[in-house]
Amino acid sequence: MDLSRDSLMTVSKTDKFWNPGFLDEDITRCGEPVKVPYVVASEKTLHGYGTIIHDFDQAEVEVLPYPVKGWRPLCPGTGIQGEIRRGDFKYQWVQDLCVARNLAVNWGYMVTGRLQDGVAPQKRTRVLVREANYHPDGGQAFYPCNKEPFIAVLALPTDDVKPEHFKAFYFGGTFGVNLYPNVWHQPLYPITNEAVYRTKQAATYACVSVDTVDEFAKFLSVPLLPNA
Repeated sequence: MDLSRDSLMTVSKTDKFWNPGFLDEDITRCGEPVKVPYVVASEKTLHGYGTIIHDFDQAEVEVLPYPVKGWRPLCPGTGIQGEIRRGDFKYQWVQDLCVARNLAVNWGYMVTGRLQDGVAPQKRTRVLVREANYHPDGGQAFYPCNKEPFIAVLALPTDDVKPEHFKAFYFGGTFGVNLYPNVWHQPLYPITNEAVYRTKQAATYACVSVDTVDEFAKFLSVPLLPNA
């Protein structure tokens, strides 16, 4: 992606843009953000969230059976034949904004976070986040194309999720993650200025979201570096 703030303002007026409010939002109105703890990703620390993957092509994304409305169960072997969508998930820091685009599901541009006022882009150590989502239809895998390190903001499954439930998992770029269905997450936060990750997920692309500003009047402050 080759974006600028001016080009984002143009794209924000289309239906291919998500969260345009981050472009000019008054982030001071919510007071002090909730600081998300920093955790180094490992098989142990990711327990309940997902698994580490070293081979993207071999990683199998879990697809959940189609939900039934009554008491009669699905016939064996049915309801899980939906395809898996694969593609690149591209990221770019545009001055104080983190922008992402999921080409696996042909989604538009997403502003997933921004720096606090007064923080220079070259000195970013934290990013403000207000949204997360989970996929009730299946899991999602992420893998760095060029060993780019990243932060994955995750919380365990529950519809009663709160800001203090989230953790910031650091991945050094030598492996990816295969998230379980219903695990809260955001698009990744790259440490570098630009990054491309491979992703795959269930084709239905069902999303359930939380907005911590709307629900709790708080931003999440996500560390990009240890001791930030």
